[in-house]
Amino acid sequence: MADQVLMARQPIFDARQNVIAYELLYRSEDGVNPLPLISGEAASSRVILHSYTSITDAGNLRTLPAFINFSQQMLEAETLPSLSPREIVIEILEDCLVTPQLIQAAQRLRDAGFRLALDDFTYDPTFDPLLKIAHIVKLDIRALSASELRQQIEHLRPYKITLLAEKVETLEEYQLCRELGCELFQGFFFSKPELLKGRKASGSKLIISQLLAALSQPETSFDQLNDILSRDPALSYKLLRLSNSAAFGLQRNLSSLQEALVYLGIDELKKWASLIILANDYGKPSELVRQILLTARFCELLAAAYPAVDNGEAFMTGLLLHLDALMNQTQDELLQQIDVSGKIYDALTDRQGELGQLLQQVEAFVHGNWASTDRTLTTKLQRCYLSSLEWCRESMQLMGQL
Repeated sequence: MADQVLMARQPIFDARQNVIAYELLYRSEDGVNPLPLISGEAASSRVILHSYTSITDAGNLRTLPAFINFSQQMLEAETLPSLSPREIVIEILEDCLVTPQLIQAAQRLRDAGFRLALDDFTYDPTFDPLLKIAHIVKLDIRALSASELRQQIEHLRPYKITLLAEKVETLEEYQLCRELGCELFQGFFFSKPELLKGRKASGSKLIISQLLAALSQPETSFDQLNDILSRDPALSYKLLRLSNSAAFGLQRNLSSLQEALVYLGIDELKKWASLIILANDYGKPSELVRQILLTARFCELLAAAYPAVDNGEAFMTGLLLHLDALMNQTQDELLQQIDVSGKIYDALTDRQGELGQLLQQVEAFVHGNWASTDRTLTTKLQRCYLSSLEWCRESMQLMGQL
């Protein structure tokens, strides 16, 4: 399918680490960057948008704006989709030339109510006319030293714009950008833990680690799981509440923990236990919870393309990829507590084996690094990703009930 468009999303945060929008990452199979929303009616474009930007927070469904790249030709040709300005933020690419036509197009879009962002920005006086029109400037901090970043921000102070720091990957980078005046942030800093030195894991966290370890072992019995869960009444109660939820379509109410465990089975229990664990998010951004759920489900669905990979192991591997950030531990510390199988350990630490290859494919797709994905899996990856987004929304809604 040479004309297939691959799409993923990357969150944009405010200073309180709340997600306020998503940038849509996209590319066609032939390597060109087409705007995926140009063709078709507005209703079709809206369906595409909402598939990638609808999220559930505290049980409530809401749709966030989408940051979308527009080339100079698209902007000057006035071939934009007929969507509400509330739904999209127009990103003007860094390779655009500041021509009179581009300035006129930008002013026309601003007058129509659209918000404009200058992507991968490096200051040059020729951009002054656009800086008077734009709302947001995106600064790539991977391409700038700390002193260069300060210099860029000094150039931009006279303009009424919001600064967005791109490719923020650590807590330290996030804090520096905040100090320099950035108000929006993009990157994977939310998946990095802020380690709390000198503190031991609480009893509940230890039980969670034991539960995950047991679920990762194929020979674990229901009696063993029942023994672990029974030591934490809160976890047991939440499991029973979820198992009785109409959203999962169970045919009868379950009155005991043992009955719930047997009725659900190991594979389903892994997912349900994951929801219970993630519902207690230890004060971390809800986007991290979304990312953990999305990755776990994506791995599970993609396992169908790898005959030697068990879908339950794939789910557990995806779940553990960023769980260290949620529990304020390094991945080494987490894996020492959980004592996972050799396959899962090798996949997480060295991306070894078929399970490691699967994890690499999932990570590349989620990050929009499609050049690193297997072309024979393109259609499967896109379908699994979109299905995982929908499952993630439903799961977050259930978690809001806990």
